[in-house]
Amino acid sequence: MIQTRINTNDKNIGQVSKNNPGWRGSGEPSLKSLINQSFHNIKANLLKGNVRFFLNYQIQVFANTKTFVFNKNKKIKICPCCKYSGPGFIATSNDKRITYHSRCPNCDSRSRHRGLSIVLNQHLENKKLNLLFFAPEKVILKILQSKKKNIKIKTTDYYSHDVDFPNQDIQELTFPDKSFDYILCNHVIEHVPKDDLAFKELSRILNNGGKAIITIPGDYHLYDTVEFKSTDRNGHFRHYGLDVIKKMQLYFDKVEVIDMGSACKPEFGVRKNDLAFICYNLSKQ
Repeated sequence: MIQTRINTNDKNIGQVSKNNPGWRGSGEPSLKSLINQSFHNIKANLLKGNVRFFLNYQIQVFANTKTFVFNKNKKIKICPCCKYSGPGFIATSNDKRITYHSRCPNCDSRSRHRGLSIVLNQHLENKKLNLLFFAPEKVILKILQSKKKNIKIKTTDYYSHDVDFPNQDIQELTFPDKSFDYILCNHVIEHVPKDDLAFKELSRILNNGGKAIITIPGDYHLYDTVEFKSTDRNGHFRHYGLDVIKKMQLYFDKVEVIDMGSACKPEFGVRKNDLAFICYNLSKQ
């Protein structure tokens, strides 16, 4: 008997898109706020036995102290999304890892957003075409609206209601076949119970000659995807490896893989092996 995996994402039903990353920056952290974060970490994690999360969070605080207190007057990082320049981006962490230079203090862009700012400019033509954006983020919407003004953008989400097409399950979409010339799906697939159905649906609604630009978090120095019995702290059903490319190739005519970290300038703070998958429907019929 197949057991249904626990889906913690359902707590997001009825949210607004502003709950997604990439909507508003928190500003550069001050020494006082970093000290407060450290004390809060003791109460929230160490005293509750979350040792791994506590240790990673403390390293995050130390990294941000070095960046925004000791290197405060340096100009090391530049955000290609909002043109912020400063000593760095804000480090983040969870129980698995620390991500250095992650969040832009000004626009809240992450590595994937800054990488996509370059990729989208290269792969989207500024013509009268239509684009469907899953789980929209302000930082990317602003880039599209400023650089690709001729593209008609529509937004959709399963959980958020402040989109053009709410309540759309990416595993079973209501759009007709070949509805969109472009699709942008940024860190969504990992939240989906059946990712093969999601890829099938994205291919179905993508027009002939169209492109689906997909990003998914994973360890892409590894090949095998790791499936979880229930969603993790971030609401992910799995942690991807390079075998996801073969799965995409079952539904799309061509899959191009771009290492956004290698494609961008180092000062943009885009991680190595932060991949974008450009999926094509090439059929002319």
